[in-house]
Amino acid sequence: MSSSQIDRKEFAAIVAMANKDLKNKNYNKSVSLPEGQNARFELYHSAPSLCSHKVRTVLAEKNIPYISHDMSIMPIGKAIPQNYRPSYVRLRMLGANDRNYATDYNGVSSVDMQGLDPCVVPTLVDHEAACVVLDSQKICEYLDAHGEPKNSLLPKKLAKKALQHIKLVDEAPHVAFLYGRHPDQDKRPAGLAKNIDGVHAKKNRTLRALINHVQDDPALIAAYEAKIQKETAASGFVCDPESMRNTYKLMEAHIATLEAQLESHNEDWVLGSDFTMADIMWTISMYRLKWGGLGHVWEDRQNRQRLNGYLDRAFARPSFQKGVVKWPGAYAPSDHTAEFSGKDSQRRFAKHMRQRISLWEVIFGDPQIKLS
Repeated sequence: MSSSQIDRKEFAAIVAMANKDLKNKNYNKSVSLPEGQNARFELYHSAPSLCSHKVRTVLAEKNIPYISHDMSIMPIGKAIPQNYRPSYVRLRMLGANDRNYATDYNGVSSVDMQGLDPCVVPTLVDHEAACVVLDSQKICEYLDAHGEPKNSLLPKKLAKKALQHIKLVDEAPHVAFLYGRHPDQDKRPAGLAKNIDGVHAKKNRTLRALINHVQDDPALIAAYEAKIQKETAASGFVCDPESMRNTYKLMEAHIATLEAQLESHNEDWVLGSDFTMADIMWTISMYRLKWGGLGHVWEDRQNRQRLNGYLDRAFARPSFQKGVVKWPGAYAPSDHTAEFSGKDSQRRFAKHMRQRISLWEVIFGDPQIKLS
């Protein structure tokens, strides 16, 4: 069933049920919403999620108020990731519109290339239209179309080219870059490399417990089974040396594509003098690569001044600072980025993790959902 096939009362009930599981006031609150005003949009996202970075930055750039649900998405101890919760997956399924679920893995998050994952973020709820919008690219386009028209990030004269660049970023293997180690020279932050190994097996353990918990809901079971297939394929991909070598080659080619575009003109932004949604996507992509240890590809080369200058401007953009750099927990400590290096960054991230998940939940989990 799609959100267009149910009435507003039923739609509101499904949203309310999803929100019932999201109680932590530090992570479920309004952003830029004037006092006394109801929010049109609710965003279900997660601090470190790259696709969530895209949506938060578009919201900040367009100054759109919304309700933020910053969700815990990693399996830690016996805690159930909030994006796996039945109430959230049911909400997300309203926006699926009969699209095929992803069951394989190619290292990218693009829905067009990979298929729809029913258990990820971000998800956008539009209360005015009573609909659910999935896929970060589609969400960003939707927000641009329904925000202030004078502040469009996809102006008509540049929309076609901007969407081509957005697609390039969407189809780069950012997920594999995060989860898999380079077999020859893994430069990812030490904490990430240590903690993310074996995470796919932990995810599948949780998903199997959830299947046992929802035996009377065939639609949810199908969603969880598809997710298990995808995570199983992912675990093989990120441990395969040749797949990971190719991932890094693709990422270096990705960087070269941006550089070539910037060298094609003498303006400040990707498509010229106008800042567009393409710049948001490239900024988020390149910062992830810098944080993950690939910044040397452009920072250590004197002939890449155009690219370095562009990234200095892009990383300083207030919307990127608000939606990513200054968003609590957006990145774990990394020696590759000044903003997330040093003891202060470690203290901030540790505080964020303590606030996000209670020790009780990590040790004992959900009494209704037993992890074997």
